[in-house]
Amino acid sequence: MRMPFCVTSLLLLCVAGVPPVHAQDAKPAQDGGIVVTGKGPEPIGKARRYLRQVLESDSGQLARFIDPVCPLVLGLPERFRAPIDERFRIVAAASSVRFAKGKCRPNLMIVFADNADALIETMRKRRNAAFANLDEGALRDAFKAGPIHAWRLVVTRDDMGNMSAGDEDPDSPVVFESETQTVAINSVIVMDKRAAQGKSVRQIADYAVMRTLAGARPPDKGSIAAASILSLFDPAVVPPPVEITDMDLGLLTGLYRLRDPYAQGGDQAYRISRAMGTGRPR
Repeated sequence: MRMPFCVTSLLLLCVAGVPPVHAQDAKPAQDGGIVVTGKGPEPIGKARRYLRQVLESDSGQLARFIDPVCPLVLGLPERFRAPIDERFRIVAAASSVRFAKGKCRPNLMIVFADNADALIETMRKRRNAAFANLDEGALRDAFKAGPIHAWRLVVTRDDMGNMSAGDEDPDSPVVFESETQTVAINSVIVMDKRAAQGKSVRQIADYAVMRTLAGARPPDKGSIAAASILSLFDPAVVPPPVEITDMDLGLLTGLYRLRDPYAQGGDQAYRISRAMGTGRPR
């Protein structure tokens, strides 16, 4: 099965004639004191509760990008796109996320729309390729009404690089004889411009980091029982977080520094929470 390696088809509904992105180095220069710092380990119990709220760790492995990330910001003037891209890269690189160098095809998009629901509905009616090969959970995330739509194409990859999206013929399943890991191939977040109004570049970029790179999301009911940038659009959280928190950074860093990518999701979440509580990678 041939898997899509990018989501550039989304460009057809947003802009025209966008060339391949010229990706910056993996560690872009910090600008104007934009520095990501931590305050020390979080209590393990608190970290576990936070992870249970924002991640689905009981339905398989936690997915992360293995291939270098090539982000693209769409729908805003350049004076806003560039700072969002820079902040995104700084936070992600500090958490051991690798970025593509030189010219690259986007595999992660941060899209701002005048009406996010209307854009998604148009894409859906046109059978946009950005939805190709998504599982039922990712399709629900993509089509769920609201100011934020975020989804990722996640596949299973063995140690030889062979991939499966989980949609094979059930009468003739593919059997992997080697260990497998769950991998994010591409990621999209579509944000309604009205929801983004009044939010800073730092808040928007940090929120996008957690949604696209970690697949984290606010709980469907109630607020997160910890300070988190994922609460940015939660009206019950006043004032909203000003930037990514130590808890968020612990999750992202723990995910991208996991030593055993073949463990099950529950075990991976446990190891991440332990790292968040001790300050040491697991």
